Amino acid sequence: MIKNKIFIQTKYLLILFFLIIPNFNFAKEILIYADSISYDEEENIIAKGNAKIFQENKLIISELIIYDKINEKIILPLEFIFKDEKNNYFEGKNGFFLKNLNIAEFEDPKIKLNDGSRIIGKKIKRDGHIDIISKGVYSPCNSRVKIANFICPTWQLEGEKILHDNKNLFLYQKHSKMRVINTPVFYIPYIVTPSPLRKERKSGFLSPSISFNFFDTKTSQSTSLPYYFNISEDKELLFTPIIHYGGGVDSSQRFIFDYNQIISGGNFRTDLTFDSNFEEQNNNSWLNDASLITNFDKNLNEKYRIKIDSALQTSKSYIQITKPNNELSYTNSLSTNINLEGFNLNKIDDYFKVSMNYYQTNQKNEDNKILPIVLPKFKYFTGYSNKFGNTSYSTYDFYNIFRVKSSLIHAKRQQKISHKYNFQKRNIFYKSLINFDTEVYNQIFNTEKKQIDSNNYITGTYYRLFPIFGISSETPFKFKNNFKNLTINPKISLILTPGISNSNNLSNEDSTNNDFSIENIYQLNRFSGNDKMDNSKRITYGLNGYTERFRSSISQSYEFTDNSNFHREQGNEENLSDLIGSFQYLNLNELSYNFRYDLSNSYLKKQNIDLNSKTIFGDLNFSYLDQNSKVNNIISNDIETLNYSFLSRKIRRFSNINISGLYDLKKEINTEYTIGYSYFDECFGINLDFTRKSYEEDELKPQDLLTLMFSFKNIGSYKSTNLAVSENDKQEIEWESFDIDNDKFENNR
Repeated sequence: MIKNKIFIQTKYLLILFFLIIPNFNFAKEILIYADSISYDEEENIIAKGNAKIFQENKLIISELIIYDKINEKIILPLEFIFKDEKNNYFEGKNGFFLKNLNIAEFEDPKIKLNDGSRIIGKKIKRDGHIDIISKGVYSPCNSRVKIANFICPTWQLEGEKILHDNKNLFLYQKHSKMRVINTPVFYIPYIVTPSPLRKERKSGFLSPSISFNFFDTKTSQSTSLPYYFNISEDKELLFTPIIHYGGGVDSSQRFIFDYNQIISGGNFRTDLTFDSNFEEQNNNSWLNDASLITNFDKNLNEKYRIKIDSALQTSKSYIQITKPNNELSYTNSLSTNINLEGFNLNKIDDYFKVSMNYYQTNQKNEDNKILPIVLPKFKYFTGYSNKFGNTSYSTYDFYNIFRVKSSLIHAKRQQKISHKYNFQKRNIFYKSLINFDTEVYNQIFNTEKKQIDSNNYITGTYYRLFPIFGISSETPFKFKNNFKNLTINPKISLILTPGISNSNNLSNEDSTNNDFSIENIYQLNRFSGNDKMDNSKRITYGLNGYTERFRSSISQSYEFTDNSNFHREQGNEENLSDLIGSFQYLNLNELSYNFRYDLSNSYLKKQNIDLNSKTIFGDLNFSYLDQNSKVNNIISNDIETLNYSFLSRKIRRFSNINISGLYDLKKEINTEYTIGYSYFDECFGINLDFTRKSYEEDELKPQDLLTLMFSFKNIGSYKSTNLAVSENDKQEIEWESFDIDNDKFENNR
């Protein structure tokens, strides 16, 4: 019986293949399978029971398929499934396909795209690469939320008409309404978004942003309509105009140009923002304020690289206003730097750099006139030379620095030519490592208008020859199979210099940001640059100990020179320096302790404890700082703070909680703290962050900032800030739109 059934089915298939297929002319061949295949009076082919139609890699499955030979139409009266060549699946009923399967109409479409996104509607018309869905709903969400007896996706877009362009990969929606957990949140008459199937960049409009601002009894609005230009495979431009209008409050415009280009051996990017008042009457100036941020990085060839970083603005704090999240908003000055670097010019490890630098204040209380212009700065490192077990190298420096006016620290203009020669010799003597180290500086300074006091300025040319000699010894001892293989390494060094104090006639341009620490205590010149020289004769000694998980170090120095510049400037009051040390425990939990102890006054001048712990609840970080100084046994400066942060592990797969802040233990206030919550599933994200800044002055009220951001896959992010400020400031609340990286959602699947 079974054999007869298989024979009958095979017979029908052969009939279809030889009789029907040739009549398709130039159409692609199709194959029909079913439990039973018959003809009706009009010679239509009727396939019943597990009916399937194949055409190359396209497929239709239904319980009943009727093929109309005369009209070359595939009729599907019952529910069916259609798979296209891109592995997108369509479900529907009561519809038809033409023989090439590219033109179709059917009811109740349910579309699952190959990225997991879904589109459903009342009716669909398919014409080649265009799908038009009536009363459609789009959502990329797999997750579902149950509300009473209704199960809905986390978010969805409902459109009167949805047009999906499968070729150019865009999704057009007319009269679109967004629902979040089945609650309407906003309406857009027309929206164009990239198709979730789009893998390549395409030009087009991105998600618009509409903001409402309330000022007393007047209301103004602003609209942002970003447009993305895919100029070529290596060039792109995002143009974002923001138009303010209404209420007689503000009629300004802001235009943002973000250009990015991949170049051979590097990258070029520029960000131009400017404000204008085109609509303002009797306005002679179309430009109000602007900023230009540029980054250019390129390898010229195998030896040279050029890098340009520039940040300019027409008025102070403009970048802080327009780009509050940019790190440039937190700097005291903006800089324009042009750097040309060379590698392996004469030797494999030599290095060349020439740079030009310009600075501009970024804070209202800073004076732009004392900021330097460096034009140019030159440095060449010759590379290491090794002969007879000795190592030597040279460094050449030149700079020309000028500013509008001088100060007690900086001259109006100064040039420096400097040559540093370093010689090192290492010997092993009775299992001890003996180091001989020498640095010789030859320098010429030309200084103009260096301020000495309120009435005196000095101009002159100075020559300085400054040698530094050092000898050090260290002998490590290892306790094998005891104390977890502990290694003890005592170290001692003697450093000799001419003892000449630094001159007040020279401008200090590069010896800044100095610190007395365990990292530089053994260096010959402990200043960060060489405008100032470390003129001390001293002996430094210390002890290091370490195992696989434990490291410790303790050091101290004694100055033979009473006028040691670095020693005194770093707060060492006696010839015997403060005792400095560090301890580290390295494991899954990392603990470190650093301290500085003043032996002459018998008090702990500085201590710092850092703890990084990975717990079952999340990552926990603490940093404790205690710092003070004494004058005549009276503490003049007392700082005690605690930095803390906590980032929870994933809560129910998608959620995180973060807490961070700075607590002043002396003033007993949280000077700043942030509490945040984030949720990101495969299609929807939400961030809620609250930040408070407190002040010790009674007349200053705490400053609160509440930020709420919603993120939608393939659409973008919408953020609102200033939700927790004063009543007056609340009138300036607005929503901003941002692009979102879809990987942030996909990583949570």
